[in-house]
Amino acid sequence: MNEQEQLMDNLLNVDLEIIDVVRELHKGHWDSQSMKEQVGDLLQIRDEMVQKLMS
Repeated sequence: MNEQEQLMDNLLNVDLEIIDVVRELHKGHWDSQSMKEQVGDLLQIRDEMVQKLMS
């Protein structure tokens, strides 16, 4: 697997993790500050990965 394929695979994994955390928030954990921070961190990681993939 080349670097671009690895980045795309990692990006998919981050997207799936974001979806899982958002689902937990949707189930009624809207007041969970740690989950909100986790989503923020994951989105930042995702943005960095997309930038690296595009360069």
